[in-house]
Amino acid sequence: MDCVLRLGEGVVVRRGWLSRRRIFFAGGVSSDVFSLAVEWSQVHNSASYNVYFRKSQREFSVLGGRVTVLDVSRDEIRFRFDRGSVGSDPS
Repeated sequence: MDCVLRLGEGVVVRRGWLSRRRIFFAGGVSSDVFSLAVEWSQVHNSASYNVYFRKSQREFSVLGGRVTVLDVSRDEIRFRFDRGSVGSDPS
């Protein structure tokens, strides 16, 4: 799935029965680092955390899938999220 997120926006990348996994764009931290906020929720439990990446890092794994960064700036990110195969770790 291809996504474009502006600062503070999020997208659901996985949905299950009473569960949801989302990625939010937390913005550019410096000239060469950006941050994503990762959130998971299931029934009445939820958690979130921030992860930081160098802009030069174009691929990484998160929420049981693969993120390929197409373009990133201080205020916007364009990326592709490829879900993992059935049975992969959803967290």
